[in-house]
Amino acid sequence: MNDSSTTSGTRSARPLDPIDFEILWNRLVTVTDEAAYAVVRTSMSKVVVEGRDFGVHLHDPLGRQLAADVSIASKTGTTSIAVKELLKVFPAATLNPGDVLVTNNPWWIMGHLNDVAVVMPLFYKKRLVAFAECMAHMADIGGSLSGSPREVFEEGLIIPPLKAAIGGQENETFFAMLEANVRVPRQIASDVRALMTGCHVMEAKLGEYLNAHAMDNLDDIGGAILSRSEAIMRQSIAETIPNGTYHGETSVDGFDEPLTVRVRLDVEDGRVKVDFAGSSPQSTQGINCTFVYTHVWATYTLKCIAAPGLPNNDGTFAPIEVVAPEGSFLNPRFPAPVKMKPSSGHYVPIAILDALVDAVPKRMLAESGNKFLVYVAGQHSNSKPFSDLMFVMGGMGARATKDGLNCISFPANSSNLPVEVLESVMPLRVQRKALRPDSGGAGKYRGGLGQVFEVVSTSPAPLTIRAEHGKLKTAPRGFRGGKDGAAGSVTLNGKSIPDKLPVILSEGDSLRLEIPGSGGMYAPEGRDKAAVMHDLETGLITPAAAARDYGLGAADAGQGKSDK
Repeated sequence: MNDSSTTSGTRSARPLDPIDFEILWNRLVTVTDEAAYAVVRTSMSKVVVEGRDFGVHLHDPLGRQLAADVSIASKTGTTSIAVKELLKVFPAATLNPGDVLVTNNPWWIMGHLNDVAVVMPLFYKKRLVAFAECMAHMADIGGSLSGSPREVFEEGLIIPPLKAAIGGQENETFFAMLEANVRVPRQIASDVRALMTGCHVMEAKLGEYLNAHAMDNLDDIGGAILSRSEAIMRQSIAETIPNGTYHGETSVDGFDEPLTVRVRLDVEDGRVKVDFAGSSPQSTQGINCTFVYTHVWATYTLKCIAAPGLPNNDGTFAPIEVVAPEGSFLNPRFPAPVKMKPSSGHYVPIAILDALVDAVPKRMLAESGNKFLVYVAGQHSNSKPFSDLMFVMGGMGARATKDGLNCISFPANSSNLPVEVLESVMPLRVQRKALRPDSGGAGKYRGGLGQVFEVVSTSPAPLTIRAEHGKLKTAPRGFRGGKDGAAGSVTLNGKSIPDKLPVILSEGDSLRLEIPGSGGMYAPEGRDKAAVMHDLETGLITPAAAARDYGLGAADAGQGKSDK
């Protein structure tokens, strides 16, 4: 047992001056970045290596986040309460160097079972000084592929609070249990070990950090980071969002009927209360979004508006309170199914932006087309099983002073899987990957375009594919007079099919995704004619759209081409 589990060592005698503080703060963030690089270098899953769907956190001995790597947005905010919850099961005084804790509780981390977190106590001079947390999306976690689960128990392996390593030795029982419950055991076990590697790298780099700066612990710098971040965030909110009460809402595609995200923001002197009362009740299908995931998208959105450059830590988000009714689809009760939580959680920001569209017009973004999540599982030609996930991006909404971006995800800033990589790891051939003309909403600033993405199965064995999106039945909304973007669709061999449900692809079958574009900003009449001509000449809009949305006639189009 650790007999030196006090959270404090010898405190620095000298105060932190502003220059020292900035250097120490930035170098502490670099410690998490080093750990993140280790995760990327050692992971086997393309969703981690290419999609960047992982996150690395550094917490103080009380479980408060002090720093996070610059990775996917949802995993670098205050998304996880895993450290605090794990400490209830494994008190700090019982932990030893080399212990590694693990869980995938969706109500503690990131909202569904595929996200696994490992947490490691970090010791320096035999004293507990911090916790490392590395989390990532696993390409497979078991569970049903053939239907639509009605309980979280059907969605895969639930990992209770366990030790993945004890005193530096792997827990063979844990890894045997993990490997027995997933379709690609070597890949998943290796990815968990990659997260453990990230924690070990963070421990080494934190030791170097403390030694280089003659510090025994993180008490002084950690306290300064939390208090300074909270002060900056409060000031930024006060300067950006006027005091008042704001209401907004959006819809999310359900199974039988749309679900409503309804929000009220009460802003007063640098503090914000975000209340999702009035949102739809929890669903019997896996589109529910656990509160920890609802919370991160609410806080992330307000951070983007008020203080986008401020690093993520518990102090940054301290001025923001988030509440959601228990039993709503934004705060479902256990054991609700939650596997498809991105198809709901990714639209929390839209409701908040809708509420603040007139209050902060200069920092506004129209609704984005977001991304398809495409799960693929089956066998290679050599009969070896595979399971992985790819992201296919839609358009990013028009901004207050600029066009939207094509095929860029918002709010989740994950990455597209390159075609060459996709075809090397999955028995699929990409038939088409192209921008969707006219999918960006018209406006003074045009919405970003979505894309057409079509794949054909090359596997002799059947493949199971599930494509998830949250808004195909309704188009991404334009703001302040901008037009809506184009909605999306899913077709199998030319026939329309619903999203979110698994389908079987036989060899030669074709799956086509049309990913939504995004909304425009301000009325189209205000768009510069030269910008319209450029869009027309580069194929971003068609002549019909140029005439319909911008009043551009055939003579104008012909004149523009002759000028070139």
